[in-house]
Amino acid sequence: MNRIIGFDRKVQLDWLDATVAQCQIDADPDRIKRNLDRLLENEVVGDKARRNTLTVLMRIWLKVPASQEKIRDEGLTLATQVDPHERLWLHWGMSLLAYPFFRDVASVVGQLGSLQGTFSQAQVQRRMIETWGQRTTLERAIRRLLRTFIDWQVLSETDMRGHYVPASVRQTESHNLAIWLVDCVLRAHEADQVPLPELRQLPYTFPFDLASFTNQIRLSSRFEITRQGLDLEMVAFLE
Repeated sequence: MNRIIGFDRKVQLDWLDATVAQCQIDADPDRIKRNLDRLLENEVVGDKARRNTLTVLMRIWLKVPASQEKIRDEGLTLATQVDPHERLWLHWGMSLLAYPFFRDVASVVGQLGSLQGTFSQAQVQRRMIETWGQRTTLERAIRRLLRTFIDWQVLSETDMRGHYVPASVRQTESHNLAIWLVDCVLRAHEADQVPLPELRQLPYTFPFDLASFTNQIRLSSRFEITRQGLDLEMVAFLE
């Protein structure tokens, strides 16, 4: 059965910031949706396109499964505590949880960026076809997600059309923010456990420096650390 792409819109960072702001002041989904609809009215052309964009925004921050409500609520609190430019860490974590397609494209981008620096949309598409299959909507969704990454300033365009390079890795001094993102990453990961060295460099975390927080991960009560063999530490999130 084909998996649902879902994240097939170009989503601006300020729209996600506005969604977080609405969630912080109102708990009613219908009012939040109406307010966001008014916000997008002059920015997204066409009723259908605006509805689809609203669906993405709502799924990332509002219409989350019950198992993710606690981490979402924590993210909303963190949004009031971190610098505005650090909210990207929060939007990234919630997008990973909401959309496996987002995670997989980010993973391909992270792999290509690490291996060769500059890469093309065509290369991303070829790798995504291997796991998501050949479908008519895939190319458009990848193109829009790459445009989203550019708006979020985690990718930069090159002089060659359709070619990109990862932006500089982002750092934070907020241990709480970094550990929160690690929790999202573990929940979005397909395996129950992740080797600690691998966790610090998973390709879909390519915009962020998580290697600085190894000791905080080990000490955090959010995670379970187990050993395999003599020196391999495995990390899992705790419910």
